[in-house]
Amino acid sequence: ILSRPPPAAAPPPRHKSSMIAPASSPSAPPPGFPRLPLLGSLPWFSNLSLPDGSSVQSLDEQHESWAEGTRRHGPVWRVGIPGLGKGISGDLTLCADPREFVKVLQAEGKYPYGAIQLQWPFIVWATKHGRTVGKLFTRSEDWRHIRHGMQKSILPPAAAAGYAAIIGTTGREVVLNAPLWDDAGSFMSRASFDLFAGLALGRRIRASDPRPGASLPEDERFCVDTIEALDLLPDVIQDLPSIAMSSLGLESPMMKRYFRAVSGALDYAEAQVREMLARLDAAEPLSTAEEASYLASTVRTQRAAAAAGAADALTDDEIVASVSVALVASVDTTSSIATWVLAHLAREPEVQQRLREEVAAALQQHAGSLAAVIEEELPYLKAVVRETHRLTPALVISSVKEVDADIDLAGHRIPAGSLVALENHSLQMSEALVEQPRAFRPERWLAGAVAERKGTPAELIDHPLLSAPFSAGARKCPGSRVATLEVRALIAGLVHNWRIGLVDERQATVPYRCQTTIAPTMPRLRYEPLTEESRAVAEGLPPRGGGGVCAP
Repeated sequence: ILSRPPPAAAPPPRHKSSMIAPASSPSAPPPGFPRLPLLGSLPWFSNLSLPDGSSVQSLDEQHESWAEGTRRHGPVWRVGIPGLGKGISGDLTLCADPREFVKVLQAEGKYPYGAIQLQWPFIVWATKHGRTVGKLFTRSEDWRHIRHGMQKSILPPAAAAGYAAIIGTTGREVVLNAPLWDDAGSFMSRASFDLFAGLALGRRIRASDPRPGASLPEDERFCVDTIEALDLLPDVIQDLPSIAMSSLGLESPMMKRYFRAVSGALDYAEAQVREMLARLDAAEPLSTAEEASYLASTVRTQRAAAAAGAADALTDDEIVASVSVALVASVDTTSSIATWVLAHLAREPEVQQRLREEVAAALQQHAGSLAAVIEEELPYLKAVVRETHRLTPALVISSVKEVDADIDLAGHRIPAGSLVALENHSLQMSEALVEQPRAFRPERWLAGAVAERKGTPAELIDHPLLSAPFSAGARKCPGSRVATLEVRALIAGLVHNWRIGLVDERQATVPYRCQTTIAPTMPRLRYEPLTEESRAVAEGLPPRGGGGVCAP
């Protein structure tokens, strides 16, 4: 399920077993595409020929373009992307072998680089407005201090598992809204808002219910502003007029639109957090969900640390900044992963049915508790999500680092100060390592199949750095574990309540769009209700449904 049909005959793999190509001479610079001032390598991606006879028209075709770069140049290569890479030509080194990328992680210093540093428009906005949240985008003691405090109540496995109950409860509600939307991708974005707002603040914003009056106007405005900001961000990052005008202290029209959207989103988020802080200060009673929220947990943890005299306790302003940015940044990766999973399941009815049976058995075992099911790590559900990431990742570049010292990657010299990115897709599509790599086969990730790969070249695809799109090291996404729970809740809840298929089963491919993540442009889906709750929703819709088509 890619944006283009599979080739009639796949080309032979470049590097048969290890995907490691020796350098032409010891410590030679990596090969790659030419890089021009201001333009980088973009001209070479305007009509990049692929082995199957088709072509890539731009870097936005990321599932194909990055993999083609690795096929041509080997597992370590260079490219120029103005706005993303370094210098006037946007220099960036790609590493497609996770074993080599471990060297990059091991070279991280006290204040490591992360992909968040690429978001220069947000940094400009935060600096201009003096927002505390800007400290999270630095490489400094300020970043380390806030990051250390904000992750205590969400990143550790036990902390993340503590939100399973509210994720499960919210998930049961939001999956019933899927047929109300024409576009399944829009539904997933709104459902992701509902799930994270529920666990972060302990309240429902009902963003996934499009019916009039279901959500408050200010909650709806927050969703609209956040989606617009996330959509605009990658365009602003690479927009040459914006880059040039920003260097002169000016704002391009595109930057102004982005600043307006991000201001609206962060102003809302900060107001929500400050309102609950005021209630806590006034000793007002909180609901059960609010008491269990990430915000309440963070406040309790940090205020207890301050009372004990800890010098590293977060201030209220720092708590506001950390929870607010989490509210805004928590949506795109989660929704893209879940949408890609749904795209595959709609096209693979046998996979969908097997997953439904696994979920049904687990729900029966746990008295219908979706929270217990998502905590259990169901093998086939986990395999479906993992196979989705292999075949259609939400991020092809899952980690970006700046090396603080000269290092050697696969025999290539990478000088200090270089940006190095992990390219996670091409290796997992290699016929040398994956049988029928274009086929969607979750069974690859079940325990037996993984055990069979042990000791063979193919075990490379089981490397932890290839397993998910949440980066790695000290800059790993702090919400990665709750995002995993959210994806499980959405997918398990959907297949339990609905049998999902394509309205037009002749549609052979699913195109995608690149924003902050890679998301499919979803075909119209058909939902057949399977439970009492979903049948009640279907019966309340017009004959063709208010959005997705409901089968009788």
